[in-house]
Amino acid sequence: MALTRDNWPSRTAVRTSLAAQFALPPLPPPIQDWFAWCRRMGTESLVLEEPNWRDGESGVLTGWGAVDVPGLLAEMEGYRFILNQKASTPEHLVWSDAVDTGKWQTHWVVLQNADGDPLIGDIGRPEVPVLWDRHGSGRWSPQPLFPSLQMLMERIEVYVPPSLPGDDLPTVFYTVHLTDLGEEPLRVLAALKAHPHYNHLAGASLLKLKHQLPLQLLDDSPSVARKDSLVCRFEALGARVKVVERVYRPD
Repeated sequence: MALTRDNWPSRTAVRTSLAAQFALPPLPPPIQDWFAWCRRMGTESLVLEEPNWRDGESGVLTGWGAVDVPGLLAEMEGYRFILNQKASTPEHLVWSDAVDTGKWQTHWVVLQNADGDPLIGDIGRPEVPVLWDRHGSGRWSPQPLFPSLQMLMERIEVYVPPSLPGDDLPTVFYTVHLTDLGEEPLRVLAALKAHPHYNHLAGASLLKLKHQLPLQLLDDSPSVARKDSLVCRFEALGARVKVVERVYRPD
């Protein structure tokens, strides 16, 4: 069966397929720090405002942020790894590797992107310098941005939307915890695999979460939609969720 809009592979399917077919060179320690940092950021909206980054355009990041090696491979979909739609089926994804044509380097990994413009980490050097490039030119010639991955982590900030009329009203921030897995804990644990805090876990590590309640799902976020989505998703599975509100009143 050919790929169509209705059976297009999910991010999980892409991760699994790429991890089965490709491997990365040895990763320097800063990449492990990056995985941990992305895990802490979770579902936060992030922004990078730098004069040399996208020439002053919006620096809101639109990538996922990898928390493990399969995720790092998946971040390179469309950059290094190009899906062959005609040759692929839902059960078997066929990829071309831009390294083979000299359009990508084996020591480049995509850390994040903003509307397709990638932040690239050079894992061939121990400090992992960060480069960037614009997409759409048909070739990649990334330019230096930061001398180390640590500096990138220090410069990225949580995105705060611009103030609008009426923004002097109190703002409610929501923290959401999963407090009870209910009568079908395996279904709830399977749902946790889609959450950025926990999608690096599998097998026994995932099962251990049963003994680590409460589990944080959202941390101090002003998004009512995100809070409601998490509550509805896990309560529909029979789990119990606790929401804590913090009211911020502008001076």
